[in-house]
Amino acid sequence: MTEKFQNYFIENLIAFMSVFSMAYVMTWAGTFENSGEIVLSHYLYLPLGAKILMYLLFGYRVFPGVIAACFVGGVVLMNSWNGHFFIGMLSACAGAIAPIVAMCIMKQTRVSNFSNLGQVDFRHVLFLIAFTSVISALLKFFAYTQDLTLNINAVTFITHYITGDALGGLVVIYLTLHVIVPILKGFFPQKSI
Repeated sequence: MTEKFQNYFIENLIAFMSVFSMAYVMTWAGTFENSGEIVLSHYLYLPLGAKILMYLLFGYRVFPGVIAACFVGGVVLMNSWNGHFFIGMLSACAGAIAPIVAMCIMKQTRVSNFSNLGQVDFRHVLFLIAFTSVISALLKFFAYTQDLTLNINAVTFITHYITGDALGGLVVIYLTLHVIVPILKGFFPQKSI
C-alpha cells in the first residue's frame, strides 16, 4: 500500500469512528428511541457536529468514511431505521452531503474558504454549523416526504431538526476545542495542535 492510500484510509477510518461514536453516544444516552416508529427529531444530534469537524480537518475526501458511518449507524444502532430503510438511507445521504453543500456555498460566496484551518475565523465555523443545520433539515424533510405513510408537520419537523443539528454541532465543536485539544497538547507538547 502506498503512503497516500494509507493516509486516505486512516483519515476515512477516523471519520467513520468519529461519526459512528457520536451516534453511539446518542444511542447510549437514549436520544434515539426504538418504539417501532421512525424517529423524526432529535434535540441534540451529535453526529452532524462530527461530520462538520471531519470535513474541516480532512476535507471532502473523508466522504466515504462519513457516509459509511451514517449507513452502519442507521442499520446497527437504529434497527435499520425501524423498517423505513429507504427513507433512512436517503436521510443518511442528506446528512452526509449537507456540510459539503454548506462549505461549497460559503466558499463560492467568499464567506470562508476553510482550506487553512489556522486562518479560519471561529464565527465562520459557527455560521457553518447553523447553515449546515438548515440545509440538512431541508434535505431530510424532502427525503422523509417521499414516504406517504408518514404524517409530517413541516414546521415542527424543520425546527426540531435545525435545533438538534445546531446544538449537536455546537456541543461537538466545543468539546473538541476545550477538552480533546488540551488533552492532545498534554500528550504531544512539542507539536502544534
